[in-house]
Amino acid sequence: MVDFATLPIPAVPFVPQCRPGLGMAMMTFDKLCESAPPGFLAAPHRLEFHQLLLLKAGDGRIVIDSRPFQCGPGTLLWTRPNQVVQCFPEPGVDADVVVFTETFPLRMNQHIGMLDDVLRPAHWQLTDAEMALFQQVFGLLRDEFGRPDRGLGEQLLRHLLAVVLLHIDQMCRDHHPDPSGAKHYNSESRELFLGFRQELERSYRATRVVEDYATALNCTARTLSRACHAVAGTSAKDVIDARVALEARRMLAHTDLPVSSIARQLGFTEVTNFGKFFARRVNMTPGAFRRESQTD
Repeated sequence: MVDFATLPIPAVPFVPQCRPGLGMAMMTFDKLCESAPPGFLAAPHRLEFHQLLLLKAGDGRIVIDSRPFQCGPGTLLWTRPNQVVQCFPEPGVDADVVVFTETFPLRMNQHIGMLDDVLRPAHWQLTDAEMALFQQVFGLLRDEFGRPDRGLGEQLLRHLLAVVLLHIDQMCRDHHPDPSGAKHYNSESRELFLGFRQELERSYRATRVVEDYATALNCTARTLSRACHAVAGTSAKDVIDARVALEARRMLAHTDLPVSSIARQLGFTEVTNFGKFFARRVNMTPGAFRRESQTD
């Protein structure tokens, strides 16, 4: 069985240069490029930390977990730990980059845990009003990061980063409002959904049956599905299938394993069933997806 985190793809550790011991750093995209060996950013690599990128000028393309995104002024990107990323910037890119460890953000409530989810959006094209807001909060974070620490610097940075993350959460809610008209889902739904996602990371290779996850979480399948609809706007089955499809894309793009072997490792007893599942989720066959990934 392949553990994706151990695949021979370079992993970039979190090693802050200017403020050692701090769980976050901020820099310009130019500085990020200067710190990387030539050609490294365009090759598949994994980050062992979170990275937010706010593009203010210029254009480029980034590939996150085999999904290409065209970027321009007003693009906001969030790369989570262990996602495979490739970056193809054009000359003249001006962007702010924030990197932080998984433990650095404030643990205010379950919102941040859900935003960390690799199945959540990684790319947004901001409106003018959203861009102005994010430039303001990124500016506050940049100013505080550049100041000498007088004793409360880390706490100030934690709170300012929380403001950035909560604005992302609010933006997602504005773009995808709850069809029921509810402004907030209850804490029980949030906690159950987070428990479901944690159990899914442990068990997606073994089962894609909603009832199995409900049993593990000591609830009914109906209760689990209601929590998924409330928090993620989709069914528990769709969340499960999305995670399996993500791993399939990763393995097809970044390993030479036969499709039949990938199918077995993801719990499919018949390769034809895996092919139908993949085509339904990704709109192309596994073979076509692998060829396209290699061409890119």
